[in-house]
Amino acid sequence: MDKDHQDLNKEKKPVAGIVHVLLSHSYAIFFLAVVLGVIFDIMFSVHIFNGIIYEYIGLVLIVMGSLLIYWAQHTTGRAASTTKPLDRDINFFLHGPYRYTRNPTNFGLTLTILGFSLLIHSLFSVIFILITYFISKLVFIKKQDSILAERYGSAFADYKKKVKNWL
Repeated sequence: MDKDHQDLNKEKKPVAGIVHVLLSHSYAIFFLAVVLGVIFDIMFSVHIFNGIIYEYIGLVLIVMGSLLIYWAQHTTGRAASTTKPLDRDINFFLHGPYRYTRNPTNFGLTLTILGFSLLIHSLFSVIFILITYFISKLVFIKKQDSILAERYGSAFADYKKKVKNWL
């Protein structure tokens, strides 16, 4: 590897950490949404999701969301270990659930927490999770996309054209 590649690699490494910090803030807000939802349910005692069907739906969502998160994390771990950052092209991004949506971990987290909210019969948690999901899409995912575009350039731009951020 020549000196220019080494210098560029050193400059790019902190950006990966920024993405993880950004995502951790997003995940913390999801946690806060559940906590606030439970508090509001205690204060206002609204009973809409009381049937056992909601518990089954909640369990299915928890399992589906967890599997999606695992699949996404496993995919990125495997892909990152086999490709150097400067050698990544659009094919780097088109693996696993990333073929279908650009943010499968975020969507999986939403499914998991939504399932938990149904399981504990928390109407306000469901409402706050849905609001949090859209806030996450508008703030955190938008910022993550700009960081990845800066880091990977045309490879990420091509990926964005090919795979929509539909969820």
